[in-house]
Amino acid sequence: MNRALVIVGAVGVLLGAGGVLMFQRFHYSPAESSARANGAARFQCPMHPWIGSGKPAECTACGMDLVQTGQAGTNQARSDLVLLPLESVQVLGVQTVVVKKQPLLRTLRVAGIIGEDESRHAVISAPVEGRIEGLAMSTEGGELRRRQPMLDIFSLPLLGAVNDYKIALEKNELHAVTNAQRRLEQFGLVWEQIKSIPKRQPGDTSFGLLAPRSGTILKCRVTEGQYVKEGDPLFEIADFTTMWFTFPVYEQDQPLIQLGQVVEIQTPSLPGRTVKARVTFISPNLDAQTHAATVRVLLEHPELKLKNLSQAQGRVALDAPEVLAVPRRAILWPGNTPRVYVETAPGTYEPRPVKLGRAGDEAYELLEGVTEGERVVTSGQLLVDGQAQLNRHASPP
Repeated sequence: MNRALVIVGAVGVLLGAGGVLMFQRFHYSPAESSARANGAARFQCPMHPWIGSGKPAECTACGMDLVQTGQAGTNQARSDLVLLPLESVQVLGVQTVVVKKQPLLRTLRVAGIIGEDESRHAVISAPVEGRIEGLAMSTEGGELRRRQPMLDIFSLPLLGAVNDYKIALEKNELHAVTNAQRRLEQFGLVWEQIKSIPKRQPGDTSFGLLAPRSGTILKCRVTEGQYVKEGDPLFEIADFTTMWFTFPVYEQDQPLIQLGQVVEIQTPSLPGRTVKARVTFISPNLDAQTHAATVRVLLEHPELKLKNLSQAQGRVALDAPEVLAVPRRAILWPGNTPRVYVETAPGTYEPRPVKLGRAGDEAYELLEGVTEGERVVTSGQLLVDGQAQLNRHASPP
């Protein structure tokens, strides 16, 4: 069944309270046809706009008085116009808005990955060669805190530096003491440990090394009893108190992304929550295959609840230039040609093809077809369009 006829049938049902609307094909009398062809028909039935006359008369379909629609010499009985009584407009819920200039609000929706802040990725290396006597922290995923005990090490070079420090203290040679302190610091001891050296027992040959920085252990690269050389990796850590949300932006959208724009982020790691952060980096390079640039957002994350490498979705509020715009809900898409219905007078609607520009969340940029200040139908336009199609089918050749 023709979709337009189904819609028009719905119009007839809605208008039943005010009178039965009979969608039939009526022919003009020879005089009426002549007057219509000459553009002299100035009276139309508001319920059956294809029925007209050059003089006051009654509608041959419903008996209503024909209403004056224009001046002589103009063809007001156009088959593409839809005329509805004002009470029918209310029953059908036909609503219109004024076409005007307004900000073209648009939200860019993106998908990406929440991962570590690579600038806070670090490898803790052995400051001195020796044998690992014990590990205070070895579990991947464990949290290291700066100056927290990390491991115990037996190191002959470290013991030699400790002995030199003791001798310098005994001789009270300030220059030698300072040099010995610097060497002990290079071997991984902190000032509190150096200051306590004179109180150490002769048989205490192991030294505890403290973590030089905070972070989450990604990988422990040593085991108890292992011999390490200076510079060998001990732990690979990442500081997750800040994280990166990275996502691709395709070439056509890149001019819309600016540093400092706010991104609203949602991820399964934080169900029901939205995190807001700003764009801090836009890659100048495009991916060779996708022609997308990587955009990065810096997330402050002190509570450590986000999961590394978790998926996330983001919404970017783009700049909104002011343009002549038409609501998206006003657009009909018959084929590939968008059109709207313009209210030319109360109860009179004219179809207009339009040329659209950029798409916003709620409106399209309007380039051609409707001028500023005209009213377009935003509700009930499908019923109006169905009536227009019926008019075209019912109009005589």
